Amino acid sequence: MEIKRGSRLIEHDTKQAIIEFVFTDYIIYVFQGNLSQFDIVIKYKKDGTRIRTPKYIYWVVDILMKMQGNEALAKRYLRAIQNCWNECTPLTNNSYDTLKALIENGENNIDIEQYFALNAFGEYDVEFLYVLMELLAVQEKTNRADAYMFGKIIEELLETDRDIFKIISTAGYGGRRG
Repeated sequence: MEIKRGSRLIEHDTKQAIIEFVFTDYIIYVFQGNLSQFDIVIKYKKDGTRIRTPKYIYWVVDILMKMQGNEALAKRYLRAIQNCWNECTPLTNNSYDTLKALIENGENNIDIEQYFALNAFGEYDVEFLYVLMELLAVQEKTNRADAYMFGKIIEELLETDRDIFKIISTAGYGGRRG
């Protein structure tokens, strides 16, 4: 992954990305949001496609595919992400340096490379997913002190006898944002 200062423009070229995370096939963009002073808006783009707002359902389906391929490793990965969620605090600054440090420190803390075998399953690689989920978690907690949706979905995914319909329903509802 390469981390770059934001250059992507959206909203008729009136809003410039703060930071961009460049992967082999995807780019994640982070923009200033409108819900609070330190709100962030996350967008991503796959090579050759339009820029999109990620929904919870996208990463949930991908994680379920990874769980089908290697459940033990996928659950370890999810527990590491859950730990990130539990330790995540609202942003007090959404600058390039702050967001870069958030992702780099988090990747070092969870030792992302140990999960690379999961890249054989699903659409997204685990590093892309980690960055996306860390950003979604901090976005959620920055805008709502009592946020729970992200954490709830991870808990449901980690249950021994998962209720796929409950997970999909929660993820489909929880991911809606401008």
